[in-house]
Amino acid sequence: MSNISIESVYKRIRFVNRYETICKKHNDFENSLSGNNHGLYSMIISKLGYNAKYYKIESFYRIEEKSDNLVFGLQLGLKNGMVEVMIDMKLNDSWCVPDGRIDFLCEELDSSFDRDRFNIPKYTSEAELEEILKEIFSIYEDVKKEMIKESRKDEDS
Repeated sequence: MSNISIESVYKRIRFVNRYETICKKHNDFENSLSGNNHGLYSMIISKLGYNAKYYKIESFYRIEEKSDNLVFGLQLGLKNGMVEVMIDMKLNDSWCVPDGRIDFLCEELDSSFDRDRFNIPKYTSEAELEEILKEIFSIYEDVKKEMIKESRKDEDS
């Protein structure tokens, strides 16, 4: 496939630490918003600069972007005050691993990560949801940037 180390990309951007920080900061399950508001979710995602497709049957939003020989995917399950996030990437039509739901990914990357405590961020308001998504998108953008850099280095070698 290639000489790219996905794990080193995640470590370089402090992926696990950043996700844990989001979960620590946004963890009020007792007061999390209930229900689903697809109009609100779509508006916030769009406001933050992303075009996401909503999959009604599976009940998630998917952002998919291409750059050179890479395809980046981010899935957001937004409902009942919780943000479930999955990330995946393809390099030259091959899946990059590890991938999947971010809390499982964090656990795979760092055995000291406590997935029971830091699994899914929770929001109590529209403003808090927007803040969580900004932080998730920041991580996603850093993953993309580093993977693009790595794939170009790999092509040159």
